[in-house]
Amino acid sequence: MKRLSLYLILGVLSLVLAACGKDDRNKVIPSGGGENGGGNSGSDDFVAVTAAPKAFDGNKKADITYQLLVYSFADSGTDGWGDIKGVTQHLDYLDAMGASAIWLSPIHPSDSYHGYDVQDYSAVNPKLGTDADLQELISKAHEKNIKIYLDYVLNHSGTGNAWFKSASSSASSEYRNFYVFSDAPQADIAAGKIPSLSSYDAAKWHKTSSGNGAGYTGRLHFKLDWGSGTITVTSTSETAQPSNSDTSVNYFIYYGDDQIRRMYKTSSSVYEITLDFDSSWGFLVRTSSTSWDNNTKWGSATGAPISLGTPYAITSTNPENIPFGAASYYYGAFWSGMPDLNYGELSSVETNATFNALASSAKKWIDMGVDGLRLDAVLYIYEKNAPASNASFLGKWYERCNSYYKAAGRPGNIYMVGEAWTATDVMASYYEGLPALFDFEYWDRLSWALNNSTGRYFVKDVLNIRNICRAKRSDFIEATKLTNHDQTRAATQLGRSLPKEKLAACVLLTSPGSPYVYQGEELGYWGKIGAEGGADEQVRTPVKWTRTGSVPSSWTSASNIDKNMLSSDISVEAQEADAGSLLNVYKTFARLRNSYVSLAFGEMSAHSKYNDSNASDESIACWYMTSGSEKLLVVHNFGSSSKTLDFSGDKLDKAVALNGSAEVKGGSLKLGAYSSVVFLQ
Repeated sequence: MKRLSLYLILGVLSLVLAACGKDDRNKVIPSGGGENGGGNSGSDDFVAVTAAPKAFDGNKKADITYQLLVYSFADSGTDGWGDIKGVTQHLDYLDAMGASAIWLSPIHPSDSYHGYDVQDYSAVNPKLGTDADLQELISKAHEKNIKIYLDYVLNHSGTGNAWFKSASSSASSEYRNFYVFSDAPQADIAAGKIPSLSSYDAAKWHKTSSGNGAGYTGRLHFKLDWGSGTITVTSTSETAQPSNSDTSVNYFIYYGDDQIRRMYKTSSSVYEITLDFDSSWGFLVRTSSTSWDNNTKWGSATGAPISLGTPYAITSTNPENIPFGAASYYYGAFWSGMPDLNYGELSSVETNATFNALASSAKKWIDMGVDGLRLDAVLYIYEKNAPASNASFLGKWYERCNSYYKAAGRPGNIYMVGEAWTATDVMASYYEGLPALFDFEYWDRLSWALNNSTGRYFVKDVLNIRNICRAKRSDFIEATKLTNHDQTRAATQLGRSLPKEKLAACVLLTSPGSPYVYQGEELGYWGKIGAEGGADEQVRTPVKWTRTGSVPSSWTSASNIDKNMLSSDISVEAQEADAGSLLNVYKTFARLRNSYVSLAFGEMSAHSKYNDSNASDESIACWYMTSGSEKLLVVHNFGSSSKTLDFSGDKLDKAVALNGSAEVKGGSLKLGAYSSVVFLQ
């Protein structure tokens, strides 16, 4: 009886304690409710967030572009060069990355591995494949709703381009005005004779040959009037002559690689010869085939070019090479291997031969199915009166290409994005010519915020950038990104901190704009660009697809690639198998962006509490993304420690994305270090 009474007392006490909430160990607070789900974290009644996004319907709503380097992305063969077929073979990977477009590095024949010194704008580099290979890539990409953008270099070509070879060899070349030549560039610029330039920079002017001037290739007739001390050179179709065998005549034309030809005496003081002439530097007149004394070598007094058909005075006093009508210098803003293209006066650019030649080449790719162009180095096309001149030029270029695109029956408008790598207020002015531009400041702001554990200014910075751009073009397309092939890798700038790299991916893919993901960024590749202490190739590393497979490496010296990036655990195969890998963070948040229209093309707005004025929670970056009736709350913690935050005015019951850790209790959110969470409102 006493034992029964004790049991009754203990039972009643237990009920009382339960009613008073004294024993909560098995109590579950349903903060996740419905889509959030989750169980008790065991931490002050907070419940771990479990993301439950809506099912992806297969329709990519976002404009996510993957930038790849054809030469290092994937090799379909065994020559060690990435190629177009290699891209085609990995379309499933790009599709899983959420890409709605691919930006291909230059595919044209080129003097360099990277392709930016173009030899032929109308051809495919045979190292990368064929026209048929490109056509297959375009067709198969379109089947997966992936567009193809070509990198198009409008500012300059390569010296190996047939246009430049011809232009630099003769003033009468039909391509002479495709480039900027000058005997006296400083004076010509000052006189306003070069429409694209307003100032002289000696480092950007390059001699056309190793001598004092340019050469010539073609059949020429040489007439030396020894009595008057002049020589006249004319272009001719007459039969070329061998060197005169009469050793009593001692007047010679010296040219090319130690070529010397004895002339024919045609009157008492006149000597002539017709030659198939080929010389990169010009020619000299000699009166001996063996001696190089000044009194046997005759040339120019000043190094000024000879004009075909016009008598030219020669001297033996410190003679210089006699160059042809080709000018002594050409303009190349980046280096001597990239001569700048010349579009002449802006007012008549639409009838300019260079403009029309580039546009004609672009038509071929549009006809093939290319969906857009990425325009390289648009700041430099017209350095005079930039950016206004460049914006006007680009507007005319876009209209030419878009008109043809539409006439060819293509849907919508051609996509065109410009690389205007400069301050935002200057960059934004280029929206007066192009619909899309890369936002370089976006990464500057984001990387600073990540490395300083300060997120509270980020929304203000992004909105400020967007407002500047919107003032120039209401339908502007902000091409956001972390880094690209010309920048030190994001991973390096973030100290190779994997949590920061994951957070950077989450921020990029939850921000407004049209994001670009650069090859290898999703794998955590690192490296410094050459200007910052590395080889350029270190930021252009090949993709390692399998744990044990090879990578394209013939395109560069092995010493230029950090092979530590090509380990089995960093490979695509390994990261695909690891649910928590950086690659899978990119895939998850790309799918999220493709699923929710508010992320795909919605507008960003600041949170009323967690914003730039909140110094108490400065590691937090928080905003809304809204499109129509759909609204998402985006929260990122840029700090190295967790934060407990008050979101009593927001809905925390439907999490659609999570990276790192997050817990909720009522209106409170506990967000882990370098973590991200997105809630449907």
